[in-house]
Amino acid sequence: MGKSSEMFLDSFFVARQPVFNTAKSVWGYELLFRNSGGSNAADVGNEDEATSQVIADGFGLIQEDIEEGQLLLVNFPRNMLLEGAADFLPPEVCVVEILEHVQPEPDVLEVLQELKDRGYTLALDDYIGQEGFEPFIELADIVKVDCLELDRAKLVDVAEKLKQMGVKLLAEKVEDNEMFNLCRELGFELFQGFFFSRPEIIPGKKMSTNNINRMRLLGSISSHDFDVDDLTQAINSDVSVSYRLLKFMNSPTFGLPNKINSIQQAITLIGYRKLAGWLRVILLSDMSSGPAGNELAFLSIKRAKFLELVSLDLKFCPLSSESMFMLGLFSLLDVFLGRPMLELMSELPVEKELVKALTDETSSVAVYLDIVKCLEQADWKALCDLIIDLQLTPLSVARNHLAAMQWANEIALMSRTHEQFEDD
Repeated sequence: MGKSSEMFLDSFFVARQPVFNTAKSVWGYELLFRNSGGSNAADVGNEDEATSQVIADGFGLIQEDIEEGQLLLVNFPRNMLLEGAADFLPPEVCVVEILEHVQPEPDVLEVLQELKDRGYTLALDDYIGQEGFEPFIELADIVKVDCLELDRAKLVDVAEKLKQMGVKLLAEKVEDNEMFNLCRELGFELFQGFFFSRPEIIPGKKMSTNNINRMRLLGSISSHDFDVDDLTQAINSDVSVSYRLLKFMNSPTFGLPNKINSIQQAITLIGYRKLAGWLRVILLSDMSSGPAGNELAFLSIKRAKFLELVSLDLKFCPLSSESMFMLGLFSLLDVFLGRPMLELMSELPVEKELVKALTDETSSVAVYLDIVKCLEQADWKALCDLIIDLQLTPLSVARNHLAAMQWANEIALMSRTHEQFEDD
């Protein structure tokens, strides 16, 4: 492959969007790719071939971090189906998703039948009851219904007809719990959208004692004048956090010549700033509850690392890299705790610019948070516009996002260690 192709393949965006089952457990993820497509992208003669390679690379990256039994849905346009791009991906993990603009032409149907015969799961994207797609539905294992495009009566009608055809129903663009509950009643088994990040308001809801203590500690380590001795005492008072810290620092990846024997020694070696950042992540992970909460924790941690990395690429950044990290980490705190962001920020000693960025979408700093939101929502056009406006490059954004995803997955593994530790 030529030099220009290598440049192009280095610069790709990847997003993962969770798919939940009726119990709100993570069934799998939709994996969304996009070559940079901006003015800085190299000119590649066969874009579909290059995109196929990108999908193979990105799929391999994400596949390492999913749990056993979870699946990954990957979008396939017409040309990629016909060129055999699915051959890069294992049928036991990959769900081939037929994009909505693909037509059920004989050559496409032949390829899909071959994939099905070889054990691939097929999904039809963005179905709203349009005529002419019956050949796809007959082959598909899963049909994704666009809930935002349908009124209630039409949604009921589409669901009834699809159930009669024996396919599994996936409701996409589920924006709130009301829609989630309606779709579940209609027989949908899988759900995708932003409903999990919008808290259901329950009268009289309050934080558990554990979360109150964690919130207090989170506030303490967010202060610039927090005492190292107090930090040591705080960690020592929580056996779970202490265990994970020592396990983390004693791992070969940390590269320390000697074993760590105390929290005080750990703080001395790792340094206060780095340790305080790590502790913020762990505390936030611990405040998550259930699979949806774990996904929120992943998003928060990934946002934090991404914004920290982006700040280092900016010619001028209004916040320090530590504050950019906190911007991402705290960006979903209101969802975690079911309380207004302004109220939560009044309890944390954080700088005014950071508070403004978290509570005011017109803040000049909030635009950096918009970058990672575009990545999560696969809004590639808005993303490219932001990249240009902020004088970043597609390559740096893509690399930083992948690095942040890998880092967040490492923290997620640490959280699962915490759950096993507490079970024992």
